[in-house]
Amino acid sequence: MSHKNLIVRFAAVALLLTLPVMAFAQTARVQGMALQGDYIKDYTGIYTYLSGLSSVGNLVSGDLGNNAVAPADRGVGAVLGNLWDGKFGTWGVNLRETTPNLGQGDASGGNAVPANTPAAVDPNTNSNRSFDLMWGKKMGTLNLGLRLNRSFRRSKEVNNVGVTTILEGQNVSAVSTNPGRNIMGFGGGLGFDMGKNSTAEVSILYESRTFESSVSSTPATSNKDDGGTSYAVAGRLFWQSTPSCVITPVVRFYSYDLSRKTGTPASFDNKLNGWQIGAAGNWTVGTSDLFVLGATLAQNTLDEGENVLGLALPAGVDPRVKMTENFSPQVFAALETHVNRWLTLRFGANNGAFHRVKWVNQGAALAHTLEVSDSPFQMNLGAGVKLGTVQLDGVMDSNFAQNATRLGADNAPRFTKVTATYAF
Repeated sequence: MSHKNLIVRFAAVALLLTLPVMAFAQTARVQGMALQGDYIKDYTGIYTYLSGLSSVGNLVSGDLGNNAVAPADRGVGAVLGNLWDGKFGTWGVNLRETTPNLGQGDASGGNAVPANTPAAVDPNTNSNRSFDLMWGKKMGTLNLGLRLNRSFRRSKEVNNVGVTTILEGQNVSAVSTNPGRNIMGFGGGLGFDMGKNSTAEVSILYESRTFESSVSSTPATSNKDDGGTSYAVAGRLFWQSTPSCVITPVVRFYSYDLSRKTGTPASFDNKLNGWQIGAAGNWTVGTSDLFVLGATLAQNTLDEGENVLGLALPAGVDPRVKMTENFSPQVFAALETHVNRWLTLRFGANNGAFHRVKWVNQGAALAHTLEVSDSPFQMNLGAGVKLGTVQLDGVMDSNFAQNATRLGADNAPRFTKVTATYAF
């Protein structure tokens, strides 16, 4: 790198150190600390805890995408509490490139349940988000939130000999197991005070997920969902235990029904579900910095009559398999520090202290069991700056600290995800 380019790179770093920052962020703030959003107070919690919609104020948010080469998972959202002077509640709308995970603000970020296998990732691959509408209302000490969302794709072709082909839910082609399904979702949440120092939030998110792949001339190949109910139930409590500490216990359950039936006739039962229970402490340290420390017990279970998720299975494991993942527990910690009025830096990590994955063959498969115990570790870095009235937050490349003087020297993105927030 030339001396001129090196000076430009240092100037860019110096600029970052002089830009203002604010506490609220988008999904990048939570991901930059390697946390679940359930355990901290952040407005992105409204995607799970819908009752919080009427408490976050007016804002416009932008997911600018992940991967600097070909940005994906982008979107724009707004929370508007001042429409009609607030007489009819608070309204939220989201325009998205990719259908987000159930209960999450995006498709590429943190999962609802701690995960180191695909068993805890929303299996949906239908990115055709039609709409995402939210509504909230304050009623004294009670907050109510509702949500309606839809993702839909369907093609119907009738050729010149009258053969009808239907593909519903698939993004590209007729995949036999097809986790990409059309979605109609409903959600509701309540928030209420449980005393002078405690606030509780509960919610339920329900989605009907369907698909169809059929050709009228060959009905034996008909392929469609056999019930596609998915749901997530969550509850959390914010307890101000001391002036500088908030304790946040969390309970969550989730379930995806990926069953399908064919015209043979035949049916395949495929279930993905899990639960977690945990708690975290949120400490105010220094003047206004945040330190989070917590742990969660969790289990993810994938019970397949076929390899519906297309997993790369270990040797000897049959596609008809039951996989169980246990965190006993996962421990996590993160720090968010305000370097000055204009810059915030974040880092966090989680570690599966007693983590186990067990694979067991089912059905007519040869008996085989594989059990792996390990301690998976993940660490993320993040930063936030403010450009005028817009707050920018990013998840930083894991080698950012080591390559700070070599910005642009290779093709790796310096910020793997960037989000923006405008509050008014």
